[in-house]
Amino acid sequence: MATKIAEGLWQLDVPLEGNPLKNLNSYLFLGERNLLVDTGFRSESCRSALERQLQELHVDMDRTDIFLTHQHSDHSGLAVDLHRPGCRILVSEIDGKALEQNGTPEAWRLQYDSYIRNGFTTEEMHALWETNPAKVLAAPPYNGYEFVADGECLHYGGRTLRAILTPGHTPGHMCLYDPDNRVLLSGDHVLFHITPNITRWRGMEGDALGVYLENLEKVKNLPVDTLLPSHRQILGDLHSRVEELEHHHRQRLENTYRVVEECPGSNAYEIAGKMSWSIRCRDWNDFPLNQKYFAVGEAMSHLDYLARRGYVTVTEENGKEVYYTAKPLCAAEEGE
Repeated sequence: MATKIAEGLWQLDVPLEGNPLKNLNSYLFLGERNLLVDTGFRSESCRSALERQLQELHVDMDRTDIFLTHQHSDHSGLAVDLHRPGCRILVSEIDGKALEQNGTPEAWRLQYDSYIRNGFTTEEMHALWETNPAKVLAAPPYNGYEFVADGECLHYGGRTLRAILTPGHTPGHMCLYDPDNRVLLSGDHVLFHITPNITRWRGMEGDALGVYLENLEKVKNLPVDTLLPSHRQILGDLHSRVEELEHHHRQRLENTYRVVEECPGSNAYEIAGKMSWSIRCRDWNDFPLNQKYFAVGEAMSHLDYLARRGYVTVTEENGKEVYYTAKPLCAAEEGE
């Protein structure tokens, strides 16, 4: 059901069936031209829920542009299908160029090969090839995206929306900030109840977590009365939540380092299996395969952060990347 946030601003609830994220908060600015922010997976359940709410609000898609906070398929999957001639699909350049290649086997093969080097079996990757929603529910390849620059202003529903480039969750993640009304659409940069998944990405100087933490600081002190994230709870305090997210990653860095210290020569898959996760599973063997994929990616970003700062070293042994401690973890990284 669509929920009115303010005059001309609505939240649309898009269920993500079978996904631990549970839902996507899509946002809609109504005016002479409308702006729909994020769309959900390219699935029938997302499509029907979104289209029903758009119809209830009598939205004319022929005068509706689409803004994608980032490239992930739970945000971008339906954009090409919903797009109408004469309308725009707006996204950052770096994530837009990635979306142009969506669905190409070469891109996914490179990604999956890197996960095999970090401990997954070939059989597990073959299973993910057919089941990973990031791949199978993504938008088709499309070359009509229009790129939005950091700081560029969009005008919809009588509001000025400033795009803020906030890499970390993806290399080209963007938030939308309405300074006049003190509203921030934070995408997956700042979430409540759950923490954004930070994984290893090419093109972020081998330090996705470090980049993410820097960009948390970029938004931390914005004057914001209404914070609108893309999943779960839609209202909360920006400054305090950023501090909680920073503390969370300091704790996870310590957890990652201690596992390497106790189990030297382990790969990221093995390290992730010994880390602490907020998931209702008995042990690592009980993790669903898709959740292992995200957990290992998160472990890799924390290992990269530690390696970049000299706390651990990485070497290749028997075709796998394995880790050893190099120096004691300092108090600042432990969050003390």
